[in-house]
Amino acid sequence: MNGLTEGQKRFFEDFGFLKLPGFLKNEIGWITEEFEAVFRDRKTMHVGTQRSCIVPFIDQREKLCTLLDHPGLHAVLCDLLGDDFNYLAGDGNFYTGDTGWHPDGCHRRGLYLKAAFYLDELNAETGALRVIPCTHRLDAFEPSRVRTAGNCREHWGIEQREVPFVALDITPGDLVIFNHNLMHASVGGGKRRRMFTMNCGKHASTPEEIQDLEQYIAGHSRFWLDSSYSDVMKRTASPQRMRHLAQVLEHEKGLPELSAKARAGMAEPSRG
Repeated sequence: MNGLTEGQKRFFEDFGFLKLPGFLKNEIGWITEEFEAVFRDRKTMHVGTQRSCIVPFIDQREKLCTLLDHPGLHAVLCDLLGDDFNYLAGDGNFYTGDTGWHPDGCHRRGLYLKAAFYLDELNAETGALRVIPCTHRLDAFEPSRVRTAGNCREHWGIEQREVPFVALDITPGDLVIFNHNLMHASVGGGKRRRMFTMNCGKHASTPEEIQDLEQYIAGHSRFWLDSSYSDVMKRTASPQRMRHLAQVLEHEKGLPELSAKARAGMAEPSRG
């Protein structure tokens, strides 16, 4: 299946995000059913007062695991990250209310991105992703207060919703991909906003990139995980899929010990 055009690849590189309308419109029915089944299977009841989060997410159901094998999605990820990209797990969420301005990383080495799947109609005022284009470029924005837009009231005397942005309105079946370093937020969302993610990164080659990868993997300890992947994800993996799991599996050997420490010091796993 065809991947991205050269223009789309340049757009992602230059602006830090990409929206692919209708990319999964033919699959959105079963994807939504499987999303609901994960929360039902895990007996995770969303009451609407705070975010409900399950990590890892697509790993929980064999059919959802096949998203990593989806020819179109696989082609897009290979175009952006290379044929040997790493799959880095992801989360499934019921969101409640606003999400303040923040990046998902501050990576100076390698490339990390998030593929986000939204299961409800959303616009700028009802919880659609808002992004500040180009803020993934740490060389340009690290000295700037734009990288700390969560402190917008202190910096500029304005509210979260007044920070300049581009809104990525959503119809279920659209795919949104963005660089982990990109500043993003959402405003005005309801109490049952459904979204899940797949985090991926370039294969780590240099010692510095491997160190960054190990730090990323160590962050999974806050979710009390002994492995980045479920047994279902690993057991059903084809050789192609295993290529995207292998480097993480090789470098997650210290994760059980870190997760044991997290369990001892936290009342519950992290919600994000």
